[in-house]
Amino acid sequence: MKKNTNKWRVTTFLLASAFPLVICHTSRTNIDGDATGASLPALVQTSPQEKTVEQARPNIQVLKGLPESQLYPIMWFIRASLGVPCDYCHVKQGPERDKGWLWDRDDKPQKARAREMMRMVMDINKNSFGGNQVVTCYSCHRGTTRPEQMVPLPPLFESPNTARNAEAKPAATVTAEQILNTYIKAIGGQDAAAKLKTIIYTGSIQRSEGRTDAVEITMKGTDKFLVKLKTAQGTFVQGIDGAAGWVKDNNGSRQLASADVEQVKQRAVVYSAFKVAEPPAQMKVLGLEKLGDRETYVLAVTTGPKTTRKYLFDAQTGLLLRMVTTKQTMLVPLPQHMDFEDYKDVGGVKLPFTIRTSDVDVFSPATRKFTDIKLNVAVDDSVFKMPANQK
Repeated sequence: MKKNTNKWRVTTFLLASAFPLVICHTSRTNIDGDATGASLPALVQTSPQEKTVEQARPNIQVLKGLPESQLYPIMWFIRASLGVPCDYCHVKQGPERDKGWLWDRDDKPQKARAREMMRMVMDINKNSFGGNQVVTCYSCHRGTTRPEQMVPLPPLFESPNTARNAEAKPAATVTAEQILNTYIKAIGGQDAAAKLKTIIYTGSIQRSEGRTDAVEITMKGTDKFLVKLKTAQGTFVQGIDGAAGWVKDNNGSRQLASADVEQVKQRAVVYSAFKVAEPPAQMKVLGLEKLGDRETYVLAVTTGPKTTRKYLFDAQTGLLLRMVTTKQTMLVPLPQHMDFEDYKDVGGVKLPFTIRTSDVDVFSPATRKFTDIKLNVAVDDSVFKMPANQK
């Protein structure tokens, strides 16, 4: 079991490091149940063979039917909503952060109370909002264990269109196609993607707790990718060669499951020139929205049965500034942000030299800073093939 766990940990670590829409951090929180053995990383996306949480963990009482991969992201959402560490509800023995957790124990009254609150949230949304996730833990708690009961005095006067209350403003008659055409022009024109026969990113990935790793990402065409990640634990490599994928770490090399290969391909679009995969006919213009001091056009698209995505384009430059992907679960929505900054011209194509990502896990935010981006360097196809020392 331990060997398989380590392989899965490295695989998802590489996926998350290079292709940032994949959640991958060790499990630290589980209000509604327990974890068996070592803490495992989780993917937000659910494979058809995935177990439900009650099939994998014996002490699940509320979230029955939830895909196992969604459990820890939901726990991270709850943790952030209440502003508490994991041991607020869970039993822990020992000082090590990732060891000594007795997830299945129900010793603390806070855990029973949390289960009551989860049932309450689901009932409110079901009975009062037609099953839509309007109310979450954060709606009341806002980062504290006790929801505010009284309005602070003296009351603050705010106009109806303050940032807190305003939704995206209507964007006149602009269409999704016009917004995307402006974006295409801003990054280098219709042939921008065609200019990129190969592309090599070199830089670093900076995460919480002072973790910084060197990374090199090589892309060739639309179906060949190579990621090299140098960490304190060693050098990890992930390759995609058409329909095949593999990972190499200190234990040798091995193939990726086909589902993981497809995930990498879908997410690798963020490193191409044109970062929007969906056609404009599927998109809805939500309006204008402020992002920092920038006015942006917001496009929304449904990418799956329970997944939506918003694209925020700079209203002045046309460049993509943010991508927000939200996956609905039975309890709360799970958002992921990706910000694109520091655009520079590279061989006639505008590319971001900084990509920031974050999700509901406090350890997840990462900044990818590229010091060099090279286009159309000769790259032999052999570098994308799995090394022979498969284990």
